[in-house]
Amino acid sequence: MKVSVLVPVYGVERYIERCAESLFEQTYDDLEYVFVDDCTPDRSIDILRSVAGRYPQREGQVKIIRNARNQGIGAVRQTLIDNCTGDCLTFVDSDDYLPRQAVSRLASEMGRSGADIVDGAWQKVTADGPSAVVKPCHERDDGRYLAMLLCQNIVSNRLWGRLYRRRLFTQDGVRLAPGIDYCEDYSLMPRLMHYAHRSFTDDPVYFYSDENAASYTHTVSEKHIRSMLKANRIVLDFFTANDTHGRYLTPLQFGLVNALRVVRAHGFSQTEADSLLPYRPHGPLFRLLAAMMRGKCPFRMAETAYLAARRLYTGTVKGNDRA
Repeated sequence: MKVSVLVPVYGVERYIERCAESLFEQTYDDLEYVFVDDCTPDRSIDILRSVAGRYPQREGQVKIIRNARNQGIGAVRQTLIDNCTGDCLTFVDSDDYLPRQAVSRLASEMGRSGADIVDGAWQKVTADGPSAVVKPCHERDDGRYLAMLLCQNIVSNRLWGRLYRRRLFTQDGVRLAPGIDYCEDYSLMPRLMHYAHRSFTDDPVYFYSDENAASYTHTVSEKHIRSMLKANRIVLDFFTANDTHGRYLTPLQFGLVNALRVVRAHGFSQTEADSLLPYRPHGPLFRLLAAMMRGKCPFRMAETAYLAARRLYTGTVKGNDRA
């Protein structure tokens, strides 16, 4: 089973050597490495090529693509998918790195279970070193797992630390939209899970770096909120079209109210938010929660009501693996 390792590259000259070494030292042999240079302004690609030169056994497996102009992480991830040829694929951010047996462990579980997506455990890395291992959610019912994804902030929608069958992206037409560079993972994961059977391993397969202050996860700007709203619109449109019996309408609406919560918390224009995410709530509960979030009462009261309602719906979820 051939595995494609997909890596965006931009502004990571401090981290790319560590990342590339961890990729080229994987114990799994049948690999393809695809890197996309999104017009990085530093020496990241020079360093990457230098590291690759130290692993001649991997030379024929490495592909480096350069964008003619900077396109952002959403478009870059889609370019990576479009240019890989593996049976399966995994995403690695270039300021992060992998344990040597990461791909082997994920591929082994995929072969054992027949799953379309396999989650692995992970560890956050700070200046003080790796944290404790964070295990993936142990929910085995795919429908319930998808519902928790749609609720948002219950289980992780991260793209990294997972192995995917490539056919999820090719046969089912699930694509990333250009210009969505924040919450692009949320725009993708629920749609993939609509088609997928999921499994997991508690073996650590990913080191997530919290050292890069330039990372998207360290700041939330108006641009990020617009991207988040567009990502929610993609998910809303997809489930409106594909969930014809409304099986996921309740968790979908909890996720949409969460998007309204982000808008309110950051003082973003409600008028612009409604134009980017034209959410019309269904049912008295969600009409009330949406009205509260859209400014009809104090924010703390609206947030408390939303969280209490969501907690009643989801119950206690074990194995939370949010990054």
